[in-house]
Amino acid sequence: MTRNLLAALLLFGLLSCGGAERETHPSGHPGMCAKEKMTADGIVRLSKIEVWPEFLDDYIKYVMEVGEISLRTEPGVLTMYAVSEKENPCKITILETYASKEAYDKHIASAHFRKYKQGTLHMVKSLVLSDQTPLNPANRIYNFME
Repeated sequence: MTRNLLAALLLFGLLSCGGAERETHPSGHPGMCAKEKMTADGIVRLSKIEVWPEFLDDYIKYVMEVGEISLRTEPGVLTMYAVSEKENPCKITILETYASKEAYDKHIASAHFRKYKQGTLHMVKSLVLSDQTPLNPANRIYNFME
């Protein structure tokens, strides 16, 4: 049931990219929305999360789902790359980049982000959102889902 729901959400999201946005991502990977250009008010953020150990597996499922749906369906979500520390897998860092403040606002208003946020509130021991300044703005990361 959950797999069918995820597939339906992905299909809906892909179709909702609309018009030219449905083109293949510049990396050449099908199933990815064409991405917007980073604007002057674009956001580069490190989200540093510590998860309670008993919830780690469930948290990872949520973060993988929201990351995949966001990258595939939201033209303004440019990067969503989650990693955990080898020595302490409960410490997770997510590199997030958004084309603009408007793209970020759309992301946090999306159903898939709200599902993630509400579903993981009790799992998170600590959260630090740290906005970053790129040292070389010409350097771009093309994040995609295979």
